[in-house]
Amino acid sequence: MTDPTSGPQLIRCASPEAFIHQTALYLAEHIDRAVAVHGQCLLALSGGRTPAPIYQRLGAAVLPWRHVTVTLTDERFVPPTSPDSNARLIADSLGAGVAQAAQFVPLWSDTTDLERAATLAEERLGLIHRRFDVVVLGMGDDGHTASLFPHTPKLVAGLDPESSRSCIAVEPYSPAPTQPRLSLTLSRLLASDRIVLLLTGEAKMKTLERALAGDDAVDMPIRAVLRQTRTPVDIYWGPES
Repeated sequence: MTDPTSGPQLIRCASPEAFIHQTALYLAEHIDRAVAVHGQCLLALSGGRTPAPIYQRLGAAVLPWRHVTVTLTDERFVPPTSPDSNARLIADSLGAGVAQAAQFVPLWSDTTDLERAATLAEERLGLIHRRFDVVVLGMGDDGHTASLFPHTPKLVAGLDPESSRSCIAVEPYSPAPTQPRLSLTLSRLLASDRIVLLLTGEAKMKTLERALAGDDAVDMPIRAVLRQTRTPVDIYWGPES
């Protein structure tokens, strides 16, 4: 297993198809291994356009889905019927059969109170008495990951590696996020056997290089993931299609 003290491992994929194939294979292998070793697998998945085709490929694989539990790294404060919902993206990408076989733990709740939704998500996550097997993250051009955005009011609390919180409410802020959100905290994201960061395109590579060159996580929250030595981080990069 990769030693987290050696720093993130970067894997460059030669083509968009290779990126989808290699990352889906990576996740499939970890799902199989976790179920073989622990009898179950716990995944925290990010939303967005980058992982969607990977999830589609993964959903077509023959895997022990009934032993898999899926939750989200973050979620917009919208119902699962909304096109902006990460829960909807995961269900649509993995496919109806997989979605029915695997257990899904949502972050969103049917309430108008964002803080209440965060508390309810915290309670649901608290019923999962184990570490994640794999956390899938993305990264924005501003260096945010999950819904931990630069300079937002709750960012310092969200980045506390010793926090007892699993989920926080993230209010809209200028310039981002523009919508209220729910996000796993850094401490919960790091409670994983490994983290995989998925990136495509030259712009994201330049953002990654900038993140690796500095250490101010308030300015670029992804640095808190890249700089820590608790959990191994694998970075898969591919060219844009």
